[in-house]
Amino acid sequence: MNIIKIVFIAVITGLLMGCSSTMKVKQIDTATEKYPTDKTLSAKEIKVRKEFPQLNEYKQFLYIKNGDEVDEYKNYIKGTLQNIGYFENIYYRNDLEKIVISQNLTDKVTNISDNIGLLNLSKEIGKFLVLRTAILYKGGYSYEFEFELIDPTTAETIYKVVNPGFNWSGLDRPMFHPVFNDYAAWLEENK
Repeated sequence: MNIIKIVFIAVITGLLMGCSSTMKVKQIDTATEKYPTDKTLSAKEIKVRKEFPQLNEYKQFLYIKNGDEVDEYKNYIKGTLQNIGYFENIYYRNDLEKIVISQNLTDKVTNISDNIGLLNLSKEIGKFLVLRTAILYKGGYSYEFEFELIDPTTAETIYKVVNPGFNWSGLDRPMFHPVFNDYAAWLEENK
């Protein structure tokens, strides 16, 4: 196991043990249509937020292209994205590899971990978006949540946010929820 995986697992474990309210899938507030938070993302935290009027062409699925992770983190990300809605399916690597194999695409799509492989997959099964997320430990009680959407047909980032959070009493409200709220707004703007 490489050092990055060890650090990632240690960070996630620390988050889960330190704060019982962190990484619990919550329902969107029906009155506000948002996740509860006191924070709105600033221009500094929004790195890329491109208009993407062709979004509906990519609706068939979202591929979460993250490394090996703790199941609780994977379940939190996927569950939260499912609550937000929009994509017909949300897949992790194992799910997508099964699709490639079941559709006999292994000669045309040799991997789903690099831009060329993902481009080849989109040519074979249609358009989809790729999501990469990461939690970065910044020292003390400080963390950052990275959330990046990529169009595999161009390998371009179309949406990217890096949001800091201070883990005093959980990270959902200060770090995760503002990102998910802005992402949901971006989806609405581009449907």
